[in-house]
Amino acid sequence: MSARLLGALLACAALLAGGVAVGSRRWREWRGTASAWAQRLSAGTPASSAHRADIQGLRAVAVLLVVLAHAGVGFLPGGFVGVDVFFVLSGFLITGLLLAEARARGSVSLIEFYVRRARRILPAAALTLLATDVAAFLLLNFVRARQAVEDSLHAAAFAANFRFAAREVDYFARAEPPSPVLHYWSLAVEEQFYLVWPLLLTIALFGLALGCRRRRAREGRERRLLALVLVLTGASLGWSVHVTTTLPEAAYFSPFTRAWELGVGAAIAVGSATLGLVPPIGRAVLGWAGLLAIASAAVLFSDGTPFPGSAALLPTIGTALALVAGIGDRVPRLAVARLLAVWPMRVIGDRSYALYLWHWPVLILAGQYAGHELTVPVKLSLVAGAFLLSCLSYALVENPIRRRVRSRAATAIVVAASTAAILGTASVSLAAIDREQQQFESAAGSAPLVASGSIRAALGAGGALPEVVAAVEAARRGGPVPRGLSPPISRLRNIPAPYALPRACFSTSASPPATSEICRLGVRTSRKLLVLMGDSHALMWLPSVLELARRDGWAVVPLLRTGCMPNRWVTDSGPETCRTWYAWALRQAGRLHPGITLLGGSIAELSADTAQAGVDGVIAAAKLLKRSGGVVLIGDPEGLGFNPVDCLLARDASMQKCTTTWPAAAFAAYDRIAARARHLGVGFLSTRGFLCYERQCPAVIRHTIAYRDNSHITAAYAIQVAGAFRARFVRAVTSTRR
Repeated sequence: MSARLLGALLACAALLAGGVAVGSRRWREWRGTASAWAQRLSAGTPASSAHRADIQGLRAVAVLLVVLAHAGVGFLPGGFVGVDVFFVLSGFLITGLLLAEARARGSVSLIEFYVRRARRILPAAALTLLATDVAAFLLLNFVRARQAVEDSLHAAAFAANFRFAAREVDYFARAEPPSPVLHYWSLAVEEQFYLVWPLLLTIALFGLALGCRRRRAREGRERRLLALVLVLTGASLGWSVHVTTTLPEAAYFSPFTRAWELGVGAAIAVGSATLGLVPPIGRAVLGWAGLLAIASAAVLFSDGTPFPGSAALLPTIGTALALVAGIGDRVPRLAVARLLAVWPMRVIGDRSYALYLWHWPVLILAGQYAGHELTVPVKLSLVAGAFLLSCLSYALVENPIRRRVRSRAATAIVVAASTAAILGTASVSLAAIDREQQQFESAAGSAPLVASGSIRAALGAGGALPEVVAAVEAARRGGPVPRGLSPPISRLRNIPAPYALPRACFSTSASPPATSEICRLGVRTSRKLLVLMGDSHALMWLPSVLELARRDGWAVVPLLRTGCMPNRWVTDSGPETCRTWYAWALRQAGRLHPGITLLGGSIAELSADTAQAGVDGVIAAAKLLKRSGGVVLIGDPEGLGFNPVDCLLARDASMQKCTTTWPAAAFAAYDRIAARARHLGVGFLSTRGFLCYERQCPAVIRHTIAYRDNSHITAAYAIQVAGAFRARFVRAVTSTRR
């Protein structure tokens, strides 16, 4: 730990020292610049797109919306739209700079552009990643620390959005603690845009001969360039609307669904000469309308709003209107630009990049270290601390390097040093985390994976297993967590080979298509066919189902799509692909005519508003499936009120602390499905007793970790209870034949 921490601190110190060396006069220059801008604004003179004070104010608006929303301020549930404001501003500023260079020089230097971006973006981003890696190791358990460091490597390569999309991360989900560098996804989208857009623009410039000095020819070619930008922007918007309705998790992080927002800013930059002809009173109206649109999105949107898609039009168009309002020779007296250009807004806007970088890891690391949800006042205090950090990094690193490092050679040194610091810190961190993990697991021991039936089968319809009763009693006594846990806590998601489902045999909500291959598992040649249908809460029982199939000679066909919960099967909520998959799965089940269809889905983790829709979805599916054969519904257990990894690795872990006690109301949806299944004449496989006793659900049962997150059981535990699962399956099937 000491060697790793020392290396990271030395890397941070090197960046800070370099910033101090090149920024000794930063304060006097900043004050001079601010004074000059105040004079220009009061005189009503125009500013270039690269130095408009109102743009700094818009940056302040954007970062404040994001930061306050992340701090849990209740009246800004849609504050995440601040990122969309940043996208439009970035597209406007970058395109404006490239066009200005093309008009002045007749060409665009791609090398100089990328050198400037490296100076502007990399040092502050690298410093934040270094500090986050060090803090993650010092404050978090080794599982979370490893995830943070691995995520930081992708963030350093500006590929964080692809990593989170590949992991099917839901930006608004809370089943897993969010990554301390999750916010780098938006930075990755911007850098991917910067990587491609200057090249495309340069090709367009040369292809359209925009560098011609004659003004009339240049204006005509710029109109054609504007048309090209609008076509590309429209295509990206159309794709965004489509993907948001089909693959919402992937849509949120994709550069292709976000490019149109940057394209809107680019279009304004290309057409700025014409837009500058809007009369002052018109620009004043546009500016206030734009600010109102942004504020409306922040107040009216929430984590339930399909996004980006068409909903992103509101904050994007609002930002565009505010930008147009600032173009022209004079700033109207009642213009929103005057509000945006006040000193506090400019100060926050100047530091908006640093504040955006720092606020998220400060909030996330503090919350994960505390082990519980922080109150809003505490989060606001942390945000204030993050702002102080942003002021320091802006003054000592970001601004000095951006202003003083000019040559390509010096920039190359900065890039090399930043990259080496990130890679070095990550390497040392991962090595230290590996040692900590090995020490923990060697001290705790590891119980062998026991074959199915090791937990005695309870033949009753819904009674708790003896081992579950014993675990709950141990929790009530305040007993310690047993030693020798299975699976090892760092590998909760691992599935033993005989029980792993080939990737082509199921689909996920984050990737097309909605359908999957029809695969035969279990005793593949058997004439007895069992279909397993549902979402990830059906998939988690696959080890139990396969043990049942092996013992009783069933062939098993999975019809599964993770993320498509029952409330999305028969309603308009959620992505359209869920309804597409549901219709496909029903057709396949009807074609296969299985002896039994096991139907499962997430009910317990749904909110009170959607749980009834989930119950209705399961029952509606059971009615249709009953036409093709027997149907057995799998009861969806209530899960845990915490993440088992964080609880079991906490300093004060115990059976009591790692057991959730649920109120009676939490069991209502489960009980409604059981009652409606009996009324419908289909079987009901009660699983609550596999995991809970008297409304108490422990994370560890005997020596097995029961849950891999707060709602999905581990494969190891599904294997352990396979005997009990088989006994209750037989009872449920028998009940349908009476």
